[in-house]
Amino acid sequence: MVGEDADIRVVKNSNTTRARSRWAGVAGVLAATTAATTVGPLASHEWVHPRGLFSLMTVAALACVLAATVVISLADRREMAEVGLLGTMLMAASVMPLVHGLVTPDVLFETNEAFRSSAFLALPIALVGGLPLLAPHSTFGRWAARRWRDWTLLSLLGVFVLASLIVFFPDLIVAPDPRGPLTIAVTAGVVWALSALSMRQMRFYDLGRQPANLVASVSLMLIAVMGISPLIVDPYTTGFWWTHIAGAFGVIGACLALAVTQRLSPSAHDVLAPILTRDPLVAFELGLSPVVHQFVADIEVKDVLTRDHVIRTGELAMRVGERFRLSAPELRDLGLAAMLHDVGKVHVPDAILKKPARLTAAEYEVMKLHPVDGESMLASEPALASAARIVRSHHERVDGAGYPDGLVGREIPLASRIIAVCDALDAMTHDRQYRRAMPLNMAFAILREHAGSQWDEQVVEQVMATIPSMPQENAFDLVGRDDDLERTSIPDDIGELLLTVDAEI
Repeated sequence: MVGEDADIRVVKNSNTTRARSRWAGVAGVLAATTAATTVGPLASHEWVHPRGLFSLMTVAALACVLAATVVISLADRREMAEVGLLGTMLMAASVMPLVHGLVTPDVLFETNEAFRSSAFLALPIALVGGLPLLAPHSTFGRWAARRWRDWTLLSLLGVFVLASLIVFFPDLIVAPDPRGPLTIAVTAGVVWALSALSMRQMRFYDLGRQPANLVASVSLMLIAVMGISPLIVDPYTTGFWWTHIAGAFGVIGACLALAVTQRLSPSAHDVLAPILTRDPLVAFELGLSPVVHQFVADIEVKDVLTRDHVIRTGELAMRVGERFRLSAPELRDLGLAAMLHDVGKVHVPDAILKKPARLTAAEYEVMKLHPVDGESMLASEPALASAARIVRSHHERVDGAGYPDGLVGREIPLASRIIAVCDALDAMTHDRQYRRAMPLNMAFAILREHAGSQWDEQVVEQVMATIPSMPQENAFDLVGRDDDLERTSIPDDIGELLLTVDAEI
């Protein structure tokens, strides 16, 4: 991408988003409380009560294990890899604290190394289970997203084996010195990783506006507070109790929040099934209002092919938006606009919309009204008004030859430019009533040929870069084959073909 592109500079500046401001405020309060109880004026207070700690940790950890089990089960039923991997991480973060409580000195065990080693290992092991979430776009992250059940089984098997060894051989593993460089480095890494996951949930909140994501974000920050416990030298101080209680509330809160996000109606699941097969768009889907579902249902009643087209276009556009590093609110508007870009076609007569041949000039003029009709329909709904202008402009061309306003270049919203390319690519690569889908390599060649005139060059580049990572089960059956990504010749009648595609989309 070119650095001087004003649109891209703006959308990359995510430090100014409301999500980060909210997240930073809560993180500041938790950091101040942790500092006050660990190194501040409250740090010297002690409450030595081994049985109290034993009761707190065993009861809380067992509750967390049960909650994590529910989350993993729901994720398995809903085919949601992101939630399943988070559940795996939370399960691991519950098992080792359970061991920590069981080996509390002077209750069931004498003084032992397991008391410190279980606390030291708890979150690093949990983050190993959730490692795919920290690198979702890596080869490993994509593999784990597809095979998340296998990864969960392998991770939890390792956790339970290690936990059993620590319980039966409590002096087997010795934790490093609380103030040593290894402990400090591991603690810093744990806090950073959990903060990143917390911020991810906050971004999901901005996408879907689901309170459960906000709760999950705060809960992950509480778990990050628990990550400070290996640095505490003396047990039973105020900071010791605070980190343990924060961790317990964090794990339970995160599990409950993730469980709540699974409350998706079957009808909504069916309408948006293509999007649900890929995370992290789950957050966006869960936040869709009934109005959106009704609009999509209206499109399906009018024309099933159009409904399937807009769903595929919506997913591809949001994937491309992620490559442009759009902020969460901008990505949400892009997703709404992409999914509803053809909603204005519900006003197009069936004789024109479903005509099994090329449209006449008069019919094409009727079809060209759908961006304006779509804008009016979205503008009348407060929750969708921010996407209305994007819908209006999705048929504009960067050379000014588009409609309805003849906008040029950067006058066209970036989201509209993204939808225009995704819209055309999907139309060209899928069957219609009177023509077969063209090969993906030919569609790519057409996009390249008309980049800079009909479509934005940078958007074309990013769309073609996005396609290989798209899930094969959603669309684009030819994706992933090297020969599909090579350049190819363009047929002589391409001008007529583009007019046909433009009328279709």
